[in-house]
Amino acid sequence: MARYGIIACIAAAAVLTAAPVAAGLLTAEDSRLSKFAFQAAGADRWSEVRRLAGRIKDPLTVKIFRWLDSSRRGTEASFEEIAAFMAKNPDWPRQSLLQRRAEEAMTAKTPHSAILAWFRARQPVSTDGGVRYGASLLASGDREKARRVLRDVWINGNFGKRQEKNFYRRYRKLLTREDHIARLDRLLWDGRDWPVRRMLWKVNPGYRAVAVARLFLRQGRGNVDSAIAAVPERLKNDPGLVYERLRWRRRKGRDLSARQLLDEPPEELGRPAAWWVERDFLARRALQRGHVSAAYRLAKNHSLVAGAGFAEAEWLAGWIALRFLGDIKTAKDHFLTMFEAVRYPVSRARGAYWLARAAKAMNDAKNADKWYRVAASFPTAYYGQLAASWLGPGHGLVFPSDPISNSAQVEAFESHELTRGIRIMGDLDQKNRIDPFVRALSAVRKVPDWRSLTAALARMQGRPDLAIKVAKTSTRDGRDLVETGYPALIPPPLADRSGKPLVEVPLVLATIRQESAFNPLARSSKGARGLMQLMPRTAHRAAGKLKLPYSPRRLTTDPDYNMTLGQSHLAYLIELFDGSYIMALAAYNAGPSKVRKWRRRNGDPRDHAVDAIDWIELIPIDETRNYIQRVMESLQIYRHRLADTQMALSLENDLRR
Repeated sequence: MARYGIIACIAAAAVLTAAPVAAGLLTAEDSRLSKFAFQAAGADRWSEVRRLAGRIKDPLTVKIFRWLDSSRRGTEASFEEIAAFMAKNPDWPRQSLLQRRAEEAMTAKTPHSAILAWFRARQPVSTDGGVRYGASLLASGDREKARRVLRDVWINGNFGKRQEKNFYRRYRKLLTREDHIARLDRLLWDGRDWPVRRMLWKVNPGYRAVAVARLFLRQGRGNVDSAIAAVPERLKNDPGLVYERLRWRRRKGRDLSARQLLDEPPEELGRPAAWWVERDFLARRALQRGHVSAAYRLAKNHSLVAGAGFAEAEWLAGWIALRFLGDIKTAKDHFLTMFEAVRYPVSRARGAYWLARAAKAMNDAKNADKWYRVAASFPTAYYGQLAASWLGPGHGLVFPSDPISNSAQVEAFESHELTRGIRIMGDLDQKNRIDPFVRALSAVRKVPDWRSLTAALARMQGRPDLAIKVAKTSTRDGRDLVETGYPALIPPPLADRSGKPLVEVPLVLATIRQESAFNPLARSSKGARGLMQLMPRTAHRAAGKLKLPYSPRRLTTDPDYNMTLGQSHLAYLIELFDGSYIMALAAYNAGPSKVRKWRRRNGDPRDHAVDAIDWIELIPIDETRNYIQRVMESLQIYRHRLADTQMALSLENDLRR
């Protein structure tokens, strides 16, 4: 059996193990009743849950069942009950969901005074809540504020067919033609086609024609030219319409005409992030086809002002300028803009690294060294690790130790009811339910020692995937949790005829961390299963090669079986690509045929004439680029954690192997 936690959460777990935790958290009777209540909850028998919970003596366990009942869709808990629960338990999980359930539980009998008091402290998070709030404002005589609230609900709310009809009949005199146009536009952007159809007759013929053309384009229907021709000239530059024309042309492979639409985009984009997805795709495809100047213009003229798309656009423009146009100063300006716009370590390391590369290209050794050092200050990030290798001997990777909590911190952690609640659910074999509780506990105190304790607790409950989530949050906030965030196990040995492991253990662990976060039950939307996220067909082939019986069920019930087949498949890909880690990982994620195509187009990354870093960045699939970088950075960390100095090659060398 696979041995989890073979490398312990040394700092936090040792302290938690020594903490005064009662061996039996519940009495035998409470434990028995709780198990039956959880079974009833799983079967959606909520009246039985409430009956059983009423017999449980432990108040915290009763509260857990109240939370489960109150947060579920269709709860029978009243508005007053949910509101009281939220007021008494602000640290408990999913406060926004509880608010939504409270708003859904409001009825015509709920006093207007109670509704107005509720919304004095918060904004509605549901269509139901917005409608109730608007009605209560009208009843109180605040017609102007009621109108603002109800107009906002109409534009941004999602209604059922009957609910929409009733709302419109009751409040249409408060709505304007502009509100109908705004609602229709929002529904079109959101892809909510049936509500769009209901809105067509609430707008004038011009906007109706715009909506029909947008629908035809998005759905790939025939006669799109006729639909576009029916749009009045004054509305031909509607942002949503131009976007759908752009997307339609790109999907048809008409890149040149798609780029022409981007040469003079509308002043207001509507959904800038959606526009960037198209612009990014076209820029990368232009670069792939050798249209370097066009690719740069597409990236540079992104029209974004903030957010992830802004940072990516500035980086892409800088990279094209530096590596393909040789315009170092322009590249530096883009990289600096990107660096100043981001706060997550992985992005700051990326910006700093490329600022160093730009300075190096200028023969500015001082600034190159400065920016490499900035990048290397993020040692768990891919580009931080690359920067450390550029700095040379004496600047190896130094990974911080997890914080060690003092007795007062541990006592505060252990005394928190969410900690005890997680332990109770773990003892009752309900570890599948602790995810929201771990997230909520992690957010109680956003400091490294508290998060380290939370991650260790998740690990001790058999949820290393949640420990990784907590550690990633801590990293984004500026403090790495290497010991708790990089769990390990010993994979079953798989060696060649000489006895040499087919795949080094750190690479197996790095792959598992990225694929499933060590959740043996993980299933992807595409059907991949288990620790190493094997597709059934791939697993079947690997089992045949190893002369093992194939069992789809064992992919998620037997971690050793999954890792045996996964290691075999990874070893096959490494051999297929002559020992190249980055090509093997790209194939693990996207398939070998795509990697062969990228190798033909961009060269072999092991060739010294090819920059392996650029080779990865040239991969046209965002997910695959990110996948390789995350696995390769984790590989360095796992080598460090396993203290396998023999295999401790630098990331730079790993990219070229």
